[in-house]
Amino acid sequence: MKTKKTIKNAIMGSSALLLSLSASTALAAQCETVRFSDVGWTDITATTAITSEVLKGLGYKTSTQLLSVPVTYSSMANQDIDVFLGNWMPTMEADIAKYHQDGSVETVRANLEGAKYTLAVPKYVYDAGAQLC
Repeated sequence: MKTKKTIKNAIMGSSALLLSLSASTALAAQCETVRFSDVGWTDITATTAITSEVLKGLGYKTSTQLLSVPVTYSSMANQDIDVFLGNWMPTMEADIAKYHQDGSVETVRANLEGAKYTLAVPKYVYDAGAQLC
């Protein structure tokens, strides 16, 4: 009795997986190529490459262009680029504000909350009196 239930569950799980994969393949065919911008920062290069590989595994084609931040947002507004994974807020607010206002670029969600970035030196350099000029 337990074996029949296990087989039934396995068949149902496989069916759900196949339906999911065929839906992904149908979506991939509609979208053809997902176009990314990479601004040359190592973290964005890495996240873009990983995301591209995941999408390829789902049946999508991907392309990545190396662009500056202003050109990235302009290209997204012109629909020449689909995805940019490097929107560092609030620093880039001025870069994206007009595109948010006209609705041509949308921020889907933040992937890091409370992250900070700044200039940094080792403690011994700070202790020695290093100052920004």
